[in-house]
Parts: sequence; C-alpha cells; structure tokens
Amino acid sequence: MTEEILIGIRNFLQPYLPLLNSHNVDYLIRDHWSTYVPEWIRQEERINLYDLFEQRYQESLSAKNRLEGLIDEIIEWRKKIERVTYTREKFEEEILREKDQTKSYKFITRTFMSQKKEHEVDILAPVINQLANMSNADSIIDYGSGRGYLGVQISHDYDRNVLGIESCEATAHSGERRLELISKYQKELNNNKKYKTTSTIVNSETNFENLFYQTFDSYSSSFLLCGLHACGSLSCSLIYHFVENSAVRAIANVACCYHLLEEKFVPNPFTKLSSENDPCSFPLSYRLIQEKTKLGRNARMLAVQSFERNKADQTLNAGLWYRALMQVILVEVYQLTSALEDIKLGKINRKPLTFEEYVWKALNKLKLDKTKITSDIINDYWTRYESCHLQLHTFIQLKVLFSGLIEMMILLDRLVFLQESIPTASSYLVALFDPIKSPRRWCLISLKEKNI
Repeated sequence: MTEEILIGIRNFLQPYLPLLNSHNVDYLIRDHWSTYVPEWIRQEERINLYDLFEQRYQESLSAKNRLEGLIDEIIEWRKKIERVTYTREKFEEEILREKDQTKSYKFITRTFMSQKKEHEVDILAPVINQLANMSNADSIIDYGSGRGYLGVQISHDYDRNVLGIESCEATAHSGERRLELISKYQKELNNNKKYKTTSTIVNSETNFENLFYQTFDSYSSSFLLCGLHACGSLSCSLIYHFVENSAVRAIANVACCYHLLEEKFVPNPFTKLSSENDPCSFPLSYRLIQEKTKLGRNARMLAVQSFERNKADQTLNAGLWYRALMQVILVEVYQLTSALEDIKLGKINRKPLTFEEYVWKALNKLKLDKTKITSDIINDYWTRYESCHLQLHTFIQLKVLFSGLIEMMILLDRLVFLQESIPTASSYLVALFDPIKSPRRWCLISLKEKNI
C-alpha cells in the first residue's frame, strides 16, 4: 500500500514540476504568474488558498470549479498518507505503549537552546530511549550531532553512552563550550562521561564499533543511530548504515535541507554532475529508480516549506516580495543577466525594513555602485509593481499546497526502501513535532528484529 501511494504521488506531481521548480526570486523578471499559473487560478488571485484548503479538508462537498477540484486531489493524497503514517499520539499508544516519565534536565537548569530546539529535543529524546530499549541497542550515535542538543540530553536523562559525530570541528567545539556553560548551572554535568564527540566524516567504510572504542575506550556492539535535522544526503547515509551494518539495531531520523540532497537523475546545478551511482542519492526505492524518477532542486527546496507555518505568517511573504522586486532592479539598472542564480542575499536585516532601506543594504552587501540609482528610482519600482504583490502571495500559496506532498514523496521513498531492504524490520514514519514550531516534523524510525 505504501509503495502504491508513493507512485501515485509521484504521478500526480509530474505535470506540476515546472511550477514547483520555478525560482521564486525570478517571479517578476520571468513573469511566473502568466507562465506557470493556469488561467482558471489567475481569475482567483485574491482568494486565500490556505483558507480554502482547510475549508475543503473539513467539508465533503462537491467541487464547484477546477481550483476546488485541484485542492480536493491534494487533500485526497494527504488523507492516503495519513493511512500509512503515524501521529505522535498513535505511535506512543500503539508502538511504544508506555509514555516516558523521566524529568528532563531542562526543568532544573539552563539548556542554551531555542524554544524550537527544546520542543524537538524534549519529544525526541524519550522516544529514542524507548527505541533503544526495544531494539537492545547498547549505545546511541548522534549522526550530525551539531552542538549536541539531543545527545547531551539523552546521555543525562537516561544514563546512556552517546557518541556525537559532527564533521565540522568548529560546530563540535561550540557544542563542547555549550556543555561547559550548562555545567555551571548543573554541577553533575561536570563529570558527565556519557556524552562524547568526534569530528569525522562518515562514509560507507565507517566502522562504528572502532569509532566508539577510540572515543570511549570501551567496547559497544549494538547501536541506535539518530539524527535531528540531518542535512541533505546525511539522512540517506544513516539509512544506508542501518541496512548494511548488523551492529546498527535501530534508527530515528528527522531529515531537513532537502535542497542539499543529491539526485540520481538530475544533475547538481552547481557541479553539473549527476549521482546515479551514489547509493545515498534520491531516489532510494527500486521502483522510483527503475522509472528514473526526478524532482529537481527547487522542488526539493519547496519541500521544507510548512503549510501550517506559512499559513500562520501574516507578512504576505514580504521578504520574498522585496527580493523579487530587487531582482528586477539588478537586471534593469545593473544589467546583471547571467549567473543570477548565484546571487545570495539571505536575510538583510532582522528588523522590518522599508523597500528602499532593503535596496541600499542589498547593494552594500553585493558591493554594487550605489550612484547608479536614486531614492526616486527605487520608489518608482515600488509603485510600478506594487499591484503584483498579492499575486505573488497567491503564487506562493499555490506552491506551498504541494510542499507536503513533495516532502512525503522523499520520505515515503525512504520508508519503501527500508521495507524492500529489510522486510523483517519494523519501519514507521511519525509526525513527532508541532508543525508551526518545527516545520521538519517527520521522524523515520526502524527497528530490526532482535534475533537478526
């Protein structure tokens, strides 16, 4: 059933890939509104697609027009996905069966975590502990451990050996400094020998038993691999080691940064190379490989957009609107017509800016000649294109309606691959986190049978 849903989503998305791979920054200069949005949707430019989606989701009325019909198709696939995935509550009740009552250290000390990260760690740490018990895993390996948010909490709350693997030495050292700061508020962490880190790049030849022994000076023969927001292909690498290494008893992986994932049949836009022979590139499942399934980088980037979080945003995509309008200035005033995709502005400022303030800061960042433009010219661009702002908002809403299906196509591909590779394992896709607090909410979990 899961594979059928995966193939169905893939087939449903195919005609919309040109829209989903359009670059939002080029919205104005490429006239995305006329190019990618069907006329029967352009007629509804002032409708709130998020509200319409939720209304259609809650009702069972016949579609009155093609737009409602499209939304109903997306909803139908969302409901099919719900049949093969778990909510956090359902997973705890049916699979874990008992709720962890451990009092987290966050209640007695400062954690030096954001509220978002605390939300994720507080939920995921007890789940990992219970999975380790269920799979008889001796030790935990935190894959792409970052500053050690998850690993430190698991080691402290459950007295488990946790090895954090982080390829970036600066990040690993930052995690060590964080642990030192925490220790000032909770003295017992001064002697915490249960959590250790190593800076190394994991590849197909990595031996976790040796790595653990070198770091802890003690032996462990069974592991649970976990990753909280493992970027790009790192999540696929974690799955690869679970399939290939008998010492890895279980995994719990929350993925992110799908735009950094390599594809087998789509060349990397920067290196121009494809990754057809890379076992950790998308897709993983046999059927999608057989049919040479493609997504594209911008579609994968869209997969990190949360419907719930975007609906809660009241800015009407103001930051993106500024950036799209800035692109027009870069082309028309500064004659930048090539390598536009390489221009990275990111967040110009944390506090709200007027468009004119945004332009001056952007020009500073790009080191462009500010004498080529004036305040009057900037304001003229604003006046000329201001009526397109609501259209852009509708355009983004339309794309975000598809975002959850793109993410699920990537994640269901991994779930199906696990079912193909280890049919005796128990594999689950669980919506663990609040989608507004943490848009990357899905955790891929798999446990091998204990006698394997």
